[in-house]
Amino acid sequence: MKRRFRGPLGPFIKRHLKLRQSLGLALTNDKYVLDDFDRYVAAHFPGAQTVTRAMVAGYLETTRHLHSTSRITRLSNLRQFCRFLFQLHPDTYIPEKHLIPPGQVKVQPHIYTEREVRNLIEAAAALPPPGSLRPHTYATVMGLLWVSGLRIGEVVRLNIEDVDRVEGVLHVQRTKFHKSRLVPLSGSATAALLRYRQQRSAYGHDENPTAPFFVNERARRCTTDTLDDTFRALTTKLGMKTRQGRPPRLHDFRHALAPGVL
Repeated sequence: MKRRFRGPLGPFIKRHLKLRQSLGLALTNDKYVLDDFDRYVAAHFPGAQTVTRAMVAGYLETTRHLHSTSRITRLSNLRQFCRFLFQLHPDTYIPEKHLIPPGQVKVQPHIYTEREVRNLIEAAAALPPPGSLRPHTYATVMGLLWVSGLRIGEVVRLNIEDVDRVEGVLHVQRTKFHKSRLVPLSGSATAALLRYRQQRSAYGHDENPTAPFFVNERARRCTTDTLDDTFRALTTKLGMKTRQGRPPRLHDFRHALAPGVL
């Protein structure tokens, strides 16, 4: 897994999360949002010791591609952290509740055409470095999202033991609502995962049942933020836009399910 909270606010974020965890709270979203904010601060305010309005406003600008509900949730995560930091640094800026206006036009899901998806898969298959597993990983992930209806978080959490290549079934663990389920695959989708497993093995990656199925160049589990960043780069290169003129989202694959094609 990638190391989180390496920016200037990282130590304070860790203390904040540790306190909240001690109260029995599930913090998956908080960790992702605060790590994203910490990386933004590290890039634009490397000497920061507290949070300013400019930091929050600048960070929220980078989230304009998200639905307003998601942006409001991120703002809430930041407010909680800033209230904690205020106890240590009274000059900390605590964001106002209404920095993200409610009632914005809902982002409509982009329904991918078959040609768009095939272009994405082809672009992913051409990713550098040449001769590496990376292009195979991204092309297979894109295809699996298209045919399975899985969330990206569910895909990256797949382990070797979760992919039943004999029965053509995925064992999806720890879903959004903390349940598990079985997802049947078509013969072509199963064959595509078998090819990836063989490619993965050829590069000498861990074959233990609990090892991550999709791995990055450091032989570690792929992460949702890295996949999302690469996806955005590919859609930008291909000039893809939604009807609203926005960049399409990885999550939109859930609305373009195409069983049996991979």
